[in-house]
Amino acid sequence: MRRILLTAPDYGLAFGVDRAQRELVAAGLLSAVGCMVVSDLWTREYLPLRDTVDAARHETLVGLTVTLCGPHMPLSEAAQEQFGDTFPGPFWWRWRSALRLLPEEVLAAEVDAQFHRFEDYYQRPADFVHVADDLMAVPRLARVVLRQASQRAVPPQVIAPDKGRRGLRAVRRAAKALGLEMRSRGPGFPFPAHVADLRAHVWRGLNGVPDGAAVMCQPGEADDRLRRSEPPVAQEARAELFGFLKSEEFLLLLVEKDIFLY
Repeated sequence: MRRILLTAPDYGLAFGVDRAQRELVAAGLLSAVGCMVVSDLWTREYLPLRDTVDAARHETLVGLTVTLCGPHMPLSEAAQEQFGDTFPGPFWWRWRSALRLLPEEVLAAEVDAQFHRFEDYYQRPADFVHVADDLMAVPRLARVVLRQASQRAVPPQVIAPDKGRRGLRAVRRAAKALGLEMRSRGPGFPFPAHVADLRAHVWRGLNGVPDGAAVMCQPGEADDRLRRSEPPVAQEARAELFGFLKSEEFLLLLVEKDIFLY
């Protein structure tokens, strides 16, 4: 028997994405939800999520997806002064880190603001913290996130960078020094992908994944907001993944592979 933490990391991206994730939580088909509190939808969408999680038969982890890239707007004053109305892209963070020019005080203020926003609305500590755009693999950036996480009243688990990334060992060492628990990250569902690819991922792609590893997925349904922000191929991929996760085939594959979601 092996357990995976099937995790949707982008709650708050669009109404269609949020509805799909709540439906999967209610059906016991999603183990964890990562919330993007920088989204203007968070103040409206946190309560339906909390109600759905409370009503579910299985314990669903709800955590924070730290978001540091555009088109989202920073929450902290320090980050707004640095970046204006929109975060830079992932390359900016990696480039500044490589040159040892990472604005660590600004980053710390923004991460702290996102933790506060999650806690102020959800009224519970984050079960885990994940950093979008694979930026947890940037060791200098990861150390700042870990430090802010360790200062929470109830420190969250930390979702590790992708396996094989150069920064993984450094991040693990830093987390251990701060007394934080790390959760391994397995290969996420391919995106975009057709049903045959999704089927193959469950059958072969999850072989050897450590027990309890976080496996990322991006289900959703298209709505006006998502149509404005994502290309049609991504919208179709979200819908196809959503349908696959709800299917009897997915449940049968889990049984055959002896995989549990909780």
